[in-house]
Amino acid sequence: MLYIAIIVPLLIAWWVASDAKKRGYSQGAIVAWFLGVWLVLIIFLPLYFILRPKSTILRPKSMGQTRSTSGTYVCPYCGNLYQEKVPFCPYCGRRLEEDGG
Repeated sequence: MLYIAIIVPLLIAWWVASDAKKRGYSQGAIVAWFLGVWLVLIIFLPLYFILRPKSTILRPKSMGQTRSTSGTYVCPYCGNLYQEKVPFCPYCGRRLEEDGG
């Protein structure tokens, strides 16, 4: 039973640390959130959900395929570059709208 009380908070703290890294937190803040959630889960986990930024995906106003200057396209969802105009992003799989016109 003691293993569960240690492992479950550890897994939740690991998820919080990886989420904080995706959201652009500094290395020190990631370690602090990891330790706080692991050691005092009942306080730090709700606090993390309240204080973290609401969105990680920054999207341009135009949700269609954006052409870069080098002849490649940029996915507005994941930001990866690809060579030809396609209906779905080859990296994240999201549907890309056609440019108007």
